[in-house]
Amino acid sequence: MKLKETIDFMNGILPSKGSVLLSEPFLQDPHFERSVVLMCEHSDAESFGFVLNHLSAVQLHDLMDIAPKDIPVFIGGPVANNSLFYLHTIPGIESSEEILPGLFYGGDLAELIETIEADPSNLEKMRFFLGYSGWSKGQLAQEIKERSWISTTNLSLETLFSTPIKTLWKTCMSFQGEQFKTFSIFPKNIADN
Repeated sequence: MKLKETIDFMNGILPSKGSVLLSEPFLQDPHFERSVVLMCEHSDAESFGFVLNHLSAVQLHDLMDIAPKDIPVFIGGPVANNSLFYLHTIPGIESSEEILPGLFYGGDLAELIETIEADPSNLEKMRFFLGYSGWSKGQLAQEIKERSWISTTNLSLETLFSTPIKTLWKTCMSFQGEQFKTFSIFPKNIADN
């Protein structure tokens, strides 16, 4: 019997638009190891979201000259990894879609850049991604059944966007109760225990 099958890495919460997926502690996938994924859409047909805690080696200015320097870009997932996506908490940006109250997906990029130039503190209200995480029909449900993910709905936007990315997975896991708090301190490689 595999160790993963003996661990009760389940909580009974189903994914939904605005929920967060936390990867199980021993997931060896290079795209999703110890990842925190914010779900922007979940339906019977498809699901997609963005990994919040995997920083890329490029900055936004490397991708577009009009962007100010020193704006990090995250790796949102393995799908369409040559395309730029973004989340933000700035209301009123044209063509943006509200994911959760106060959290928006997409919108007019030039308008977002203008808000950074007008007030550099607005950068704290947005996150840019190369690629996204996507699941086809039934795929995410199967991965949850296999205990690769738990879905959560108890994480604030402040926790998701203000926690240092190196500790985000551990912090989010610790909010899920005592059993999951224990998972948060497991080493990545069980042999290191």
